Amino acid sequence: MRNELHGNVLITGGAGFIGRALLRRAQQEEWQADFTVLSRDDAKHAALQRRFPEVRCVLGDVAGLDFDAMTRLFTGFDVVIHAAASKYVDRAETAPADTVRTNIDGSARVLNAALSARVERLVALSTDKACAPTSTYGLTKAVMERLYQGAPAGITGVTVVRYGNVVGSTGSVLPMFMQFAAQGMPIMLTDPLMTRFWMSADEAIDAILFAVLDASHGELVVPRMKALDMANVVRMALGYDDMGALPDQDLPLPERRVVVRGPRPGEKRHEALVHEYEALRTVHRDAYMVLAPPGSAPSSEPYTVVSNDPPGGWMGLAEMRLIVEDAATI
Repeated sequence: MRNELHGNVLITGGAGFIGRALLRRAQQEEWQADFTVLSRDDAKHAALQRRFPEVRCVLGDVAGLDFDAMTRLFTGFDVVIHAAASKYVDRAETAPADTVRTNIDGSARVLNAALSARVERLVALSTDKACAPTSTYGLTKAVMERLYQGAPAGITGVTVVRYGNVVGSTGSVLPMFMQFAAQGMPIMLTDPLMTRFWMSADEAIDAILFAVLDASHGELVVPRMKALDMANVVRMALGYDDMGALPDQDLPLPERRVVVRGPRPGEKRHEALVHEYEALRTVHRDAYMVLAPPGSAPSSEPYTVVSNDPPGGWMGLAEMRLIVEDAATI
């Protein structure tokens, strides 16, 4: 049996990249599902409906809709995927109150409304920056994870997916680097030795499907992702082929085309997927690491995962280039 969603599905923030990727997958595989998108961007709604005319769009902000209105909206849905977020690290550092409003207050509204509306499954999307967070964005997502993992058991099964960087998504550095390179502009790089986890849009959708169909209430799903250092990301943007270089070798970059400006506030050199404290409640399941809710019995196979030692290995530039080409069609 194929992994697919059935019934009535609502996606908060669904006019964004992940929402479009999910709708593309549903269209390609002819899922028997009806989709509704909740988003605060009317222009994105118009673009979305030109491509997916069968999708219903509702204009609204998860942090602005009151509880009764959101509960009425959610009533009758089988699955709610909570993708709405304020997700830019630099903006979150300068506007922490707005980030808290969306990522914590808005997420709490979504959770409580889904429980009240008796939605069958609720999946929230998080980030590796929530693991041992050092940024406002990561801190707000860490709180969101705790809210969802601590949701009371009942009609609604609540799960969380913790992602790395989805290649080509809105705000992703790689398309920006490629645009600068194409225009002959210098690429502003924070740290060439910085490593990040990367995944394709379809890998992100696979993780959502796993969280909906296979994870249990309160679990947090982490895909085993590949990683790549930022120096090689820049090389890909500049059109280099694979050089066989491993991260931390500090290979030279063309000085006239790359400006190293240093990390931004809140950034880490290496992200983590599973922290040492979380490892005690982490188990392996298929292509995923699954974290039980805090307070669960210790795991017999604890380990930590950071982006300079990725579980999926290192991503090659040729593979990254294919993912970028696919992302451009979403």
